[in-house]
Amino acid sequence: MKRLLIILTAIVSLTIIYDAYAGADGSWSLVKNSGGIKVYERSVPGTDLMEYMAVTAIDEKMEVLGEVLRDVPAYRNWIADCYGAQVEKQYDRNTMAIYLVLKPPIIQERDVALKDKTVYDWDKARAAISFGATEEIKIPLEKNRVRVTMMNGVFDMEFLGRNRTKFIYRLLVDPAGDIPKRVAYAVMKSYPYETLKKLRTMVPNRKYSDAARGSEEERAIDTRTKNEAYIRNLLYNRLAKFVRDRAALQSIIQKDRNSIKNIVQSGATYDSVEKASMQFYFAYLDSIVPDKEAARKLKGNRKMIGEIIDMIVTDCGASDVSVESIIAKYRD
Repeated sequence: MKRLLIILTAIVSLTIIYDAYAGADGSWSLVKNSGGIKVYERSVPGTDLMEYMAVTAIDEKMEVLGEVLRDVPAYRNWIADCYGAQVEKQYDRNTMAIYLVLKPPIIQERDVALKDKTVYDWDKARAAISFGATEEIKIPLEKNRVRVTMMNGVFDMEFLGRNRTKFIYRLLVDPAGDIPKRVAYAVMKSYPYETLKKLRTMVPNRKYSDAARGSEEERAIDTRTKNEAYIRNLLYNRLAKFVRDRAALQSIIQKDRNSIKNIVQSGATYDSVEKASMQFYFAYLDSIVPDKEAARKLKGNRKMIGEIIDMIVTDCGASDVSVESIIAKYRD
């Protein structure tokens, strides 16, 4: 009991700092950047709720990750503090109601019924798996367990290359129960990082690549990545959000022939997409840095290049970084 009180005291002390740090205006704050995973948090204006978001890049095909998400009983192997999970109702291939039991440390055991829906946006090469608490399924509440009735979130996947996928996890939940929310959130704020870290360990399982082989998602992606016009439009839409002069970037990409062709011929590997993206940004850099020697030095700066690539790969709407701001940081 004494040890538990010490832990609780430490958590409460940390939440005093945590409450002061979280953006009171609802803006995202970066709270962890480790192992290729970035975690953000923000307060929800007008409430005492907190929202979390984590982003990483996973070296696997998007449709394979989709099969991991369809394997609900295996959620206990990667979703933080998930003790058990099962499908209660399957509406169709992309819509289902599931039931989760959560056993977090310190705070009381919880459960939640969720409705999951997957929506594909092939024009943007993305898939969003949204989930929210539902009353469509009725499960008796067990003794000493707290029912969570407000939980919303999304698993957002984006094609980075045929062998790499951006994965974003967003979670907004009212932890419920008698424990103060700030104490519950202090426990839960590690969930996004631990969840994505464990998710990476799931993808090597061959059963998921076998399940994805021949699927409608695999066919949809393969068909589009063989189309040069599709790749050109996809790259423009992805890269243009990070520049001030979108017309200039569009002109650069429209005039290109070899980079887009190389992506298609490579089977749309991530390496080919990254190479083309940097070539387009280098051409854009030439248009905004008139000094040729300064431009040459910038294009040879590996640290700057790394920041630009990271900007693309980990973009989740939480930052306003741009090509211009990164270039300004490294100019003499």
